[in-house]
Amino acid sequence: MAQNSSTNSLNRYTRAQPSPEKSSRPAFMSGLVIGALIMYFFPLINDSTPSETAAAVNEIVDKADLKELKFDFYTLLKETEILVPDDQDSDNKTEQGKDAVYVLQAGSFKNVRDAENLKVQLLLMNLSVESERVKSKNGDIWHRVLVGPFTDTSKMASARAKLAENNIVSLKLKRNQ
Repeated sequence: MAQNSSTNSLNRYTRAQPSPEKSSRPAFMSGLVIGALIMYFFPLINDSTPSETAAAVNEIVDKADLKELKFDFYTLLKETEILVPDDQDSDNKTEQGKDAVYVLQAGSFKNVRDAENLKVQLLLMNLSVESERVKSKNGDIWHRVLVGPFTDTSKMASARAKLAENNIVSLKLKRNQ
């Protein structure tokens, strides 16, 4: 019983025909028609006319009895005068303010290594850092980590903000030169 090899080979390689792609044209056209109908009937649904709303606004304005706006601050500013005293005390205060230098204390440690670690961390943040050794009243030695000195308060504020971003609490110290 011999089988015909040509019929077997036809059955093996039969491909399913791809389904034809559906066109999106009917959906587009129906959306276009529905949108056009909504735009046509929308003014009929919205009953208010512009003339009625304008009339209502005019009635409210007439009832309000608005006065003409008048600004007095131009004349008030011209009439006021601020006197600045020419005392010698104020000159001394400005001279002392110029000599004052501000420093931010970023930390105070008993261990030198802790102070040096914080100092390196602050140097990596591009801050000018110095450390000083301080003896307390009871004889303990503390190592302060100081950022600065700053003569300009805006530079000090930016350094303080940079410290706050890195979760380092700082203390502002004023020193006279």
